[in-house]
Amino acid sequence: MAKKELYKINDIIEGVVISIRKYGVFLSFDDGYAGLLHISEISTNFVNNINRYFHLGDRVKVLVKEADLDTKFLKVSLKLLPVELNPYAKILPSKKITSYLRDIDFTKLEKALPKMIKEELDREKIEEGKINL
Repeated sequence: MAKKELYKINDIIEGVVISIRKYGVFLSFDDGYAGLLHISEISTNFVNNINRYFHLGDRVKVLVKEADLDTKFLKVSLKLLPVELNPYAKILPSKKITSYLRDIDFTKLEKALPKMIKEELDREKIEEGKINL
């Protein structure tokens, strides 16, 4: 007997947060399904601390990326939702990181990079015994 496909790819569904880990959020869905919202699927910007965005018991709308009918496990995404349904679509990059990078002049590094790469490759060849000095 064929298994009934309750959830299809690109369906927008709602789940309840049942566990929060550094790498993502586990959600519970209808009919005994569970799923993972990986931290990389929350926003197109860097998410530093997942606990700032989710709490146990939160109801979250997500988009189904993959559905395993045998294990009843879903891989879901927030960042693929239409912007109006994703409360985290506008997560801004960390101000600490962007302000730090804005103050760095990378032009010297850009000019020195080809020489640095060549020196590193030469060093590796010497260590591997491919070049004798």
